Amino acid sequence: MKFYLISALCLIFINAIFALNEVSYTGTWSASQYCNGEMPEIDLQGNTLRQFLRVSIPGENLRFHFSNIYGNEELVLQSIHVAKSAGQGTGKIILETDTEITFNGSPEVTIPANGDIISDTIPFSISTFDEIAISIYYGKIPADFTGHAGARTYSFIELGNAVSKESFSEEHKFARWYTMAAIDVVDNEKEKEAILCYGDSITDGRGSTTDHQNRWTDVFAEKLQSNPATQHFSVLNAGIGGSSLYGPNNPVWPTGLGRFQKDVAEQVNVKYMIVLYGINDIIYGNIDAPTLIQGFKELIQKAHDLGITIYGSPILPFKTQSLWTEEKNIIKETVNDWIVNTPASEGGFDAIIDFASVVADPYDPMVFNADLCDNDGLHPNYLGHNAIGNAVDLSLFISEEEDISSEEEVDDIIIDNEEVAEIDSADEEN
Repeated sequence: MKFYLISALCLIFINAIFALNEVSYTGTWSASQYCNGEMPEIDLQGNTLRQFLRVSIPGENLRFHFSNIYGNEELVLQSIHVAKSAGQGTGKIILETDTEITFNGSPEVTIPANGDIISDTIPFSISTFDEIAISIYYGKIPADFTGHAGARTYSFIELGNAVSKESFSEEHKFARWYTMAAIDVVDNEKEKEAILCYGDSITDGRGSTTDHQNRWTDVFAEKLQSNPATQHFSVLNAGIGGSSLYGPNNPVWPTGLGRFQKDVAEQVNVKYMIVLYGINDIIYGNIDAPTLIQGFKELIQKAHDLGITIYGSPILPFKTQSLWTEEKNIIKETVNDWIVNTPASEGGFDAIIDFASVVADPYDPMVFNADLCDNDGLHPNYLGHNAIGNAVDLSLFISEEEDISSEEEVDDIIIDNEEVAEIDSADEEN
C-alpha cells in the first residue's frame, strides 16, 4: 500500500510540474484509426487486451492517446497498464516495469462517442526501438469499434482484469490493434522531430512479416538511427490498407485527404511527410489522372500550410496485378510524370523519393520485381520492404547548418528473418 501511495504522490507531483510549465512532446509511435469491422472471437467487454508495439525514439516521460473516434457510443477503459515486452509474440511482459496509466489521476476513463483522449504524462523510460505492451481492461464497448487492422504484430486477450499478469496465453491471439492510437515522449529541449509516412497498405506493412517489425517504415527508422545526424527523428506510420488518396471518406476506408486532420495535423511535432499513395485510386476507385493529380496538389498544400516539408514517390509498378489494364497504366504513368517533374514552386512535392524504380523489374519497369513482390504484382514482400526503406536518402532530413557527418555513406539496413511467417489472409488489407 505504501508503494502505491508513493507512486500516486509522485505522479501528482510530476503532473503538477507539467501543468505549471509549457511541455513539448514528440510522437514516438502512431497507428491511424478506422472502423475495424472484424472483432476478436472473445468479447473485449470485461476482459483484458494486451497489445505490443515498437517505439522509434527514446524518452523518460510518456503520454498515451486512445481513440473511440468511430464509436457511436461511449467506451469505458477500466484500467490500463504499460510495461516492457519480454519478447516479440510471447504475450509476456517484464513484470517489474509494469506501470499504471492514469487520466487526471484516475485509473479509469470514459471516452465519449466519436471522441479521443490523452492520458496523464507518466514516468516510464523507453529506449530507441523498445517493444512495449499496453494492457487494457475494458468496460463498456461500442458496437462500432475503433482500431487498426493492419498491426502485423500479435495481440492477446485474457479473461477478466489481467493488466498486471506476467504472461498471456496464446489461446486468443490475433494481429490487430484496438483503441491505441499514439504515444508521445516529453521533449522539453525540443531536440526531436517526427517524420510521418503516409499511404495505403504498402506503408501499412502488407507483405512484411508478423512480429518482425520489418515494414519499410521500420527499415527507414533503423536507417535514421544509423546516422548521428538523424537520430533525433521518430517515424510515425500513418498507412491504412485499402485507403485511397481521393474520394468519399468513410470510417471503414478513410481517404488520405479525408483523414488528414486526424492523422497528420493532430500528430505531434511532424516536420516531414513521405507520401506513397494513388494505386488504390486507380485500380479500385477508377479515378482519372487530372483528379488524382488535383488530390496530390491539395495534400501538398495542406502539408505546407502546417509548415511540413512533404516528399512524394511515384506510384509503384503493377503490370502483373490482376486488375491491370493498359488504360489504368496510362493513368499511373501520367500521374507519375506529374509527381516526378513538377517542382514545389508549381504545386509539386518538395522532393522525390523514387520507390517505384527500386522495386521495378530490371527488364520491364512496368512490372514489380518478382523477387521483391508478395506474389500479387502489387505489394512488396519483406525483401521489397527492405529495399524501399533503404531507398530513402537521409540527406533530405539534414540541414546544411548541422555540424554532422552528412557526407558519410550510410550502409543499407538488413532486417534478418529466420523464417518468413505466413500471415492469415483475414488479417490482410488491400
